[in-house]
Amino acid sequence: MTDPSSTIPDASRADAIIAGTLCLMSCYVQHPVPLYAERVAGNLNRMADCAALTPELRTICRRLSERWDALQQAAGRRIERGECVRDDRALH
Repeated sequence: MTDPSSTIPDASRADAIIAGTLCLMSCYVQHPVPLYAERVAGNLNRMADCAALTPELRTICRRLSERWDALQQAAGRRIERGECVRDDRALH
């Protein structure tokens, strides 16, 4: 059985992955936990390998993936230190 998280999206799924990634990014803004950043980085990695996207967009995704990896590590360090980030804003 193929792991769905490791598959490279085709043109028919690229839009869904982009939309999902944008949603996860906004979730991270309100709740900066490592899991959101990890999933964003993973999706960006998948998009960087997607032939359905332009070379320019794949390059941007690759660079952003590195940044989100760093955000995931920073969020993990905050949790290790016991820091709690609270955001009381309502999601819209």
